[in-house]
Amino acid sequence: MDIKKFCLSLSIKQPAEQRIGMTRFADLSGIVLAAGRSSRMEGANKLLLPWEARCVLQAVVERVCEVGLGEVVVVTGHQRAAVGEALSRYPVRLVHNPDFAEGMAASISVGVEAAVGEQGYLFALGDMPQVAGKTMERVAEALKSREAIAVPVCDGRRGHPVAFGRAYRGELLRLAGDRGARPVVRRHAANVIEVPVEDEGIFVDVDTRESYGAARAAWQKLAGREAPT
Repeated sequence: MDIKKFCLSLSIKQPAEQRIGMTRFADLSGIVLAAGRSSRMEGANKLLLPWEARCVLQAVVERVCEVGLGEVVVVTGHQRAAVGEALSRYPVRLVHNPDFAEGMAASISVGVEAAVGEQGYLFALGDMPQVAGKTMERVAEALKSREAIAVPVCDGRRGHPVAFGRAYRGELLRLAGDRGARPVVRRHAANVIEVPVEDEGIFVDVDTRESYGAARAAWQKLAGREAPT
């Protein structure tokens, strides 16, 4: 299967008006990180792999759009044109990270620089299609101030997505390397709000063929569907 053609065909079939949540969090920006090289996926772009009637990244973006944020920014990098085409009918703003090979920190910085949310930022990873929309909503709801950091927790473990108040804008812009924003979370542990959820999807990414296959099979079983041939 030509994965890129598959995902682009799904994008073309999407209706012009996507399901969009009411704007409940007008001052909160959603930032979807979708710039990685998929280096562990043996040549495929993990974001463009099939997921139900869409691709992985489309599934993530749809849920972020339904939260009701003031805006949704998607940071692109690897295969910029294909990713952009897959999202062409979604109500998002694309920003490109030319330094995507340097790691996640560069994409976080690009997204924060572009975002206009006065309250803060909800970060979603483009390779985590199992995160429930309700989980994203609860994390957004928990960000009550610009000094807060909201993190979902399931069975005592923290996962994604994570929301940062605007007070951390400068620190997020100065991040370097591939560790993401964990250093900011550690430095401000007293301001972290743990949001209890019953959603194991907060731990599930699709970095490898094996993890993608396992995640897709688990999702189809949960939804009561048989895997397509």
